[in-house]
Amino acid sequence: MNEDYPQHDDRMEEYQAHIRRIAKRMRWLLLLVLLPIVGLMFFWFSCRVDVGEGEFVPLMRKTGQNITNRDVLAPTFNFKGPQYDILKEGRHFRNPYTWYWPRPMKATVVPKLQVAVLTRKYGDPLDRGQVVVVNEKQKGILSKPLGPGRHYVNTWAYGVAMYDMVQIEPGFRGVVTRMVGKESASPNVFVVKKGERGTQPFLLPPGTHPGYSNPYVYLVTPIDVRSQKFEMAKQYGITFPSKYGFDIHVEGTIEWAPDIRKLPELFVKYVDEKDLEESGGINNIQRKIILTFARSYFRMVGGQYRAVDYITGDTRLEVQQEVERRLAESCEQEGILIRSFVIRATEPPVQIREQYERREIAMRQIDRYRKEVEKEIGSIVIEGATAKVDEHGQAVLDERGQPVMIGGKPKLAPDGAPQRDGGRLSKVIQERRKDRESSFGKVREKIVTMVRDAERYQAVEVTKGQRDLEVARIQLEAAKDRAAKILAVGQAHADVTVMKHQAEAEAVRAKINAFGTGQKYAEYQMITKFAPAVRRVLSNTDGLFADLFERFSKMRSSGANK
Repeated sequence: MNEDYPQHDDRMEEYQAHIRRIAKRMRWLLLLVLLPIVGLMFFWFSCRVDVGEGEFVPLMRKTGQNITNRDVLAPTFNFKGPQYDILKEGRHFRNPYTWYWPRPMKATVVPKLQVAVLTRKYGDPLDRGQVVVVNEKQKGILSKPLGPGRHYVNTWAYGVAMYDMVQIEPGFRGVVTRMVGKESASPNVFVVKKGERGTQPFLLPPGTHPGYSNPYVYLVTPIDVRSQKFEMAKQYGITFPSKYGFDIHVEGTIEWAPDIRKLPELFVKYVDEKDLEESGGINNIQRKIILTFARSYFRMVGGQYRAVDYITGDTRLEVQQEVERRLAESCEQEGILIRSFVIRATEPPVQIREQYERREIAMRQIDRYRKEVEKEIGSIVIEGATAKVDEHGQAVLDERGQPVMIGGKPKLAPDGAPQRDGGRLSKVIQERRKDRESSFGKVREKIVTMVRDAERYQAVEVTKGQRDLEVARIQLEAAKDRAAKILAVGQAHADVTVMKHQAEAEAVRAKINAFGTGQKYAEYQMITKFAPAVRRVLSNTDGLFADLFERFSKMRSSGANK
């Protein structure tokens, strides 16, 4: 067949070769078409990083230089490991063979009235005693907080902690205490210079203060600067002694407010943590400063008056004004403004109060009786008196409607008593005065007689007294003689006793001289008393105890020989 159709075979081979060439070209064409599509699909599905709203994606490089063990993040893009930069909202493309990225993370959202304090996880360690970082190369707490809003914080690089924002309500001021910074050049001051560690010399006004909300840097204490009322009652009432030692109890009300210019120093001196929890710093100021000064000045000023003065007159008002003046001056130096001071009640001792009430009742009764007496016997006649007039020239009338007279002097009756007029008993009084003068004459005669009798009786009694005096003088001389005799006898007995004891002492002294010393004589006395009672001794033959009893035996034998 090949022989019969040679041309046909050649054509078939050519056709097949042409088909192979076409197929080869189609493969290359298909490859050229598929390669871009595969590349685009790889780029779209493997390299695409979609970051939604409010999210971010941190990056980690797979290739590059190795980071050290001290590093938390890669210093530059040439190092592999966690990177500084993050991918924010939007679409990004990264090579998956070079980069690794996790699922999108939520951005840090700081709520309203809060702040976020960041802690840097990479960098050089803080110096000893340092609390917050001072430069970009250190790791630790950042001093400046983040305010409300959305913040794209790389949580691989920073830790985030939420804190309430510092708020100062109306009527308050914020005392700022800086927790970090350089120490003051003057360590003994209460308020340091601005920027130094300690209580700052300024106050925060009402409002929000995000810059002072980092609790590691600032401590802000709100203090009420409105007017306060301090009730000095019950346990805070003041008791002080009056001029003559009677206790006076006083209750009052003091209105005060802190001096804004001196509030930081006042806060450091007198406000503590317990007081802030209980009263916001008010109680210590009232009890330690105001009450202390008030008690002192009440003792100084109020003690100058009598207890009865606090019941009548203007004493209480005078004491109130003087105490308020002194209290305002002293408290102003401490940073406290005294706006007003009122004494609401004073309690003198019960004895004084009751006595005063009885005296007032008695005075009213005296006035009533005096009026009744004047009605009956008339009023005293005044000579040379003039009527009292007011500022308009009108006569001043008393409660009976009569003009008030001033000046002059009482008119005297013949007997020297004030003359009265207008009473229905005035005539009777005049007649009784005459009868009284007559009776006085008789009494005077009787008095003269009694005086004469008394003088005679006095002379007799004086004579008797002089006689008794002379007898007593003689008896005194005899008593002195008897006393001299008794004294002489006693002196003789005393001399005999002294000589007897001296003789005994001389005998003892002679015995001591015979032995040479008093110690040997004492040993002799002890041995002579102690040795005869010894019957048996169980002891070693050597030693101090044996030597002692050997001496006893020698002394005993020597005594027996004698």
